[in-house]
Amino acid sequence: MTQLWQLKSLSNGEKLSKVQPLPENWGPIFGLNGVVEKLSDLAWLGEPYSDMGWFEVSATEEGPLKATAQDLAWEKAKKLLQESDWAMLPDVPMTSGKKSAWVAYRKELREIKSQAGFPNITWPVSPE
Repeated sequence: MTQLWQLKSLSNGEKLSKVQPLPENWGPIFGLNGVVEKLSDLAWLGEPYSDMGWFEVSATEEGPLKATAQDLAWEKAKKLLQESDWAMLPDVPMTSGKKSAWVAYRKELREIKSQAGFPNITWPVSPE
């Protein structure tokens, strides 16, 4: 089961974010692979985080998370971006035209939320 977290004020307990799973890459971002203890007090990050902390929340406490169609579409776009990260590496042998096609494809994925009718949209086609 996914752990759910919420950002709260340390001084008054005010909820500062919606209940959500932590991003899978949160540890490497802060150089804290697996060190959950550092999340409950973010003072080590300095201002404006000195009065903030992430706290684990049970699904029954806040009710289950319900993914919206927008959430699902954005998750799909992020997955497709992640799957195409390899195409942006500098040592991948490909023509400049093919590289441009991958750049354009990834740009479309990043801008998917601004497409008319989001989340009911036309998905960009991978250059593969």
